[in-house]
Amino acid sequence: MSDTDLPDVQATIEALRDATARVEAAIAGFRADHGSDAFAAPSRLPGWTVGHVVTHLARNADGLRRVLVGARVEQQLQPYDSPQARNDDIEQGATRSTDTIALDLAAADRHLAQTIDELPQPAWAFTVDLGRGGPAPAAVVLAARLGEVELHHDDLGVDGGLDLLTEAQAGRLLAAVQHSYVRTRDVPAMTLEPADGPPIPVRGGGPVVAGSNLALVRWLAGRGDGGIRSAGPLPVLPPW
Repeated sequence: MSDTDLPDVQATIEALRDATARVEAAIAGFRADHGSDAFAAPSRLPGWTVGHVVTHLARNADGLRRVLVGARVEQQLQPYDSPQARNDDIEQGATRSTDTIALDLAAADRHLAQTIDELPQPAWAFTVDLGRGGPAPAAVVLAARLGEVELHHDDLGVDGGLDLLTEAQAGRLLAAVQHSYVRTRDVPAMTLEPADGPPIPVRGGGPVVAGSNLALVRWLAGRGDGGIRSAGPLPVLPPW
């Protein structure tokens, strides 16, 4: 990673701090309003409670921190022991009390932030593998976590979620989704055309799909195609 890459890394770190603070504030407000059973409420994800989503965010923070700890010592580590272990941790964790789950997320976020802040500059260029999409520089962890926090903030269903994002925040999320998720899925060739930014070629470019930053994020993340424009039929996306 060259010095010219550092502003992007630092900008994503700042965006992640902002997103993390917002989701933790939303969770705290929901707990204050709904009491000790708050996390038993259904989320926007079928079959998952708010507790499932918060637990997933905590375990994802731990998993991505594990990847960065490995990068620091030039060891390639996976975020989770296995997909089954990931699912079991979420299911078991979601049965805990609301207070326990909330404290768990706060601790996981804090430990991840500390690891990010202390990571030596060269480590951001170390090759990691998050288990999907093949090798990438460790900086992909930042984009992956930003996507997880923003999208699952929306999935919680405790506030307006994605609709509360400013255009700048939505633009940073679109960049994160393109870098960490679109890269790892077998999406068709196309060109994303955000309203206030340059075209983004995907798989070499192709049919233009246009819309606001937020509309493109929602479409790419399987959360609706409102506000999306295309000269022909929209490309068919793989399951999120």
